[in-house]
Parts: sequence; structure tokens; C-alpha cells
Amino acid sequence: MKVFVDANIILDRYDSKRPSHRFSILCYEYLIANTQIFTSCDLITTIYYINSKYDKKQALFNIQAISKTLKIIEFSNKEVEECCKLMLEDSDYIDLEDTIQYIMAKKHNCDLIISNDKNFVAKDLKILSSEEFCKEFLES
Repeated sequence: MKVFVDANIILDRYDSKRPSHRFSILCYEYLIANTQIFTSCDLITTIYYINSKYDKKQALFNIQAISKTLKIIEFSNKEVEECCKLMLEDSDYIDLEDTIQYIMAKKHNCDLIISNDKNFVAKDLKILSSEEFCKEFLES
């Protein structure tokens, strides 16, 4: 199974104050052992930016650890154009970052997107929160 992981799942792993911390840890550990994990290159800078507010050195260690457990995928002008076109044609796609992630997940044939963003739109890909993922895959 190929799974695209949103930045909020990774951020939840490293911040015990976030509401989905526990589920995101369980979810990510399962993903490492059982799937191919993908995220887009722009999310790495987001993760660094947020983590570095607390500890820059630890943020870099976290990025190194992350890069060993998932495939960081690039996007280019082509995907940006696809994203803009989709957003102009379909009013359900309102978030540029989420829409690019959706396009990248499709491009890499991901079966699933895991995001704790309740507003994430991906009409023809399954989306689960880390909690939903744990209930579906860890409790069965």
C-alpha cells in the first residue's frame, strides 16, 4: 500500500501537546513497518519551520529521521498548473497546499492520504485522520 502523509501527521508525532499526538505516533509506526510512505517536498520545510521554533537542532534531527522513513516527492510547474486548473474548475478545492498534495498523491499512485485536516479534499482518494487510520488498521 502507498500512503501520502500530510505534514500535520508528522508534526503531531513530535509535539505531545497536539490533540492527535498519540494516534499519529501509532499510525506512523504502522506505516513505516507496512507501507510505502510519501510526502511532498514543501511539507519538509513546513515541518522544519514549525519544529525549529522550539529547538532548531532537534528540528534538523527530526527532518533527518523523517527522510529515512518516507519518500519525499518533488513537484514542478506542471503540477502547479494542474493544481491551479483544478482549483479554478472545482470550487471544492480551496486550499493550494492540500490540492498540490492531492495531485502528488495521485501522481505517485497512492492508495490513501492521511491528514488530520478535516477540510482536506481528495475526491477520488480515500482520506483518513490518524485516529480513523488506527481504528481501521490497528483494531482489526
